[in-house]
Amino acid sequence: MSKAVPSKMLPMSETIGADAFKDITVERVRLQPIGVNAATSYTPSALNKVHFRLPCYSKSFMDNSRTFLSFTLKSTGTNLTGSHNAVFGNGLPVFNRMVLKSSNGLVIEDITQYHLLTRLFTILSTEEEYRSAEGVYGNSDPDVTVGNLLLTGVKYTIQFNSGLLDKNLKAFLPLFMMGSSYALDIELYLSDPSQCMRLVGSGGTTPTGVSYELTNPIMNLCLLKMDNQLCSRYNAIACDPNESIVIPFTTYRCHVHTLNSQTSVVHINDASTNVRRIWSIYTPVSSTVANALVLPFKGSTKQASAANKIVSYNYRLGNQFLFNEPVTETSDNHETLFFVKDSVWSGGKPLMLAKNESLVATNFESASKEMYFTVANLTYSVEESRGVVQGTASAIPIELSVSFGATPTLLVNNFVEAGFDLVIRNGQIRYQEKLPGSNSVY
Repeated sequence: MSKAVPSKMLPMSETIGADAFKDITVERVRLQPIGVNAATSYTPSALNKVHFRLPCYSKSFMDNSRTFLSFTLKSTGTNLTGSHNAVFGNGLPVFNRMVLKSSNGLVIEDITQYHLLTRLFTILSTEEEYRSAEGVYGNSDPDVTVGNLLLTGVKYTIQFNSGLLDKNLKAFLPLFMMGSSYALDIELYLSDPSQCMRLVGSGGTTPTGVSYELTNPIMNLCLLKMDNQLCSRYNAIACDPNESIVIPFTTYRCHVHTLNSQTSVVHINDASTNVRRIWSIYTPVSSTVANALVLPFKGSTKQASAANKIVSYNYRLGNQFLFNEPVTETSDNHETLFFVKDSVWSGGKPLMLAKNESLVATNFESASKEMYFTVANLTYSVEESRGVVQGTASAIPIELSVSFGATPTLLVNNFVEAGFDLVIRNGQIRYQEKLPGSNSVY
């Protein structure tokens, strides 16, 4: 019979890494947008594109997990006061489109309706506190106190949750291999005020012409700079026509459809060989800056109007339904909530949307929090997070069938979550569909 002793009685063993500040040097770089100066002000109605050009820093990798974007937001308008003003939606949905291009003009990512995706990421978060620096103030929009601060400006910091800039990307980006003059072109387009702001407070004259200014955007990069010996190994790979560096990443493509029938069948067409999930978000056709939740997600059984209440839904891939019977809910959304938690392999983590709003409703189904959405999870195991490629090809026709309690006037925004590989070969970069055996890094 084997014997066990406390592990602290055993000799310690460590893996020797590179000598910091000799083999690998950590550098922090503040990158400003191109074509502007420190005094430039961005607004939704004028200069509405924040444009960064990421250089090919010599011998350097970028660590996304320690890279972030900082900027200052200030509310503008008439009759804004300390007790009646405007705030941004929870999670700062201030960008409605993000475009990433290579140095030769190849569009690697183009995510539209990014403000909706930002709110989705926020309510799927496991943290609702300790994040005011990121514009997350609990599980709802901030109050008039934050609006008062915005009258003079508040600095925020955010990290990205998708694509090559994803803070959870499984590899460092080898910037020195990704072009000749610069590595990536990053374009961030500002949201209209009606997509990201609301009124809060009361008293005096109701504010009008509410908008905002974004100033001093800085991409704060974390670079790992290698010495010549380490760098030569990667150069040998990059310049060998028979070798390539493959970095897997996940991006989102949005397909928007109008729902104006009590029962609708929506066709989701997206040419990708690795679709992992489809996130369906139901939103009003139009919006204004008012004293109401920013970016409400409709569909919950707790909605007051039957036209905003989903009574059943299902997804179909070719001839096969995702659920053998439509998901039907009339008094609560507990089944859909379980499917949502299952789709992100939450493992019992306390998601913001699953928190009880009251004894009879969660945030997910609340008529005031409005976090409801549906999801088709096309993966099969938590091993997905450990590098096992899962999903299906969207060459198979995908359909969403959804029924409401009455005739709706809504939009459904279907975000197709798909996996791709960034390939660096012979000094050139491109992206490609997932292929068997291709999910290796370096």
